[in-house]
Amino acid sequence: MIISRITTPSGAPLVFLLVLSVFLSFGTMLFSTTECLAETRYVKPSAEVVLRTGEGREYRVIGMVKDGDTVELLQEGDSYAMVRLADGKEGWMLKRFLSADPPLSTVVGALRAENERLKQQKNEAIQKLEEVSANLSKIETTLVETIKERDQIKSDFHNLTQDTTDVIQIKEDMLRVTKENEALVQEIDSLKSKTSNLKKDNSINWFLAGGGVLLVGMFIGRLNSSSRKRKPSLL
Repeated sequence: MIISRITTPSGAPLVFLLVLSVFLSFGTMLFSTTECLAETRYVKPSAEVVLRTGEGREYRVIGMVKDGDTVELLQEGDSYAMVRLADGKEGWMLKRFLSADPPLSTVVGALRAENERLKQQKNEAIQKLEEVSANLSKIETTLVETIKERDQIKSDFHNLTQDTTDVIQIKEDMLRVTKENEALVQEIDSLKSKTSNLKKDNSINWFLAGGGVLLVGMFIGRLNSSSRKRKPSLL
């Protein structure tokens, strides 16, 4: 029975282990360095922070980042982060010096600006309130005057209505008096006519009476003259 044995070179396990180690190191670096969207970060209060070309102190320093500077976050590693400065320079710096919160000086400045804005709004609101109060006072004064004018108009209208009523009454009285005067005039004319007729009748009566008296006198005179003429004849 022949048994065949497969033999491998003695250096193969060492090469395999070396390749595996390099692969694992590369994979660790690949997954530890995370790509992220550009975000804004603020440098925490500290001394100046160095900006390097890579993750580690062995990399060359290419710049300095001051306290409170605003940087753009590009990538994050275990201890380092790749950032872009305001001037466009990109590099790696320690992550512990970065914060998503703005520095206190920036917050204080923003609060002061907000406070000034609120003060300005308050002053504008006070000014507007004073203007509104002044306008309200004018409106109240105008309203009082308008009410007085309305009351005066009401009084004038009432007086005018009363005067109109009086005028109508006066017209009615005048019409009634005119009719009464016309009736009186007619009655006076009638009385005048009757008086004239009476005067005429009286004149006629007086004339007749005078004529009668004259006739009686003449008759009596004749009687007397006849009696005188007869007496001598009787003697």
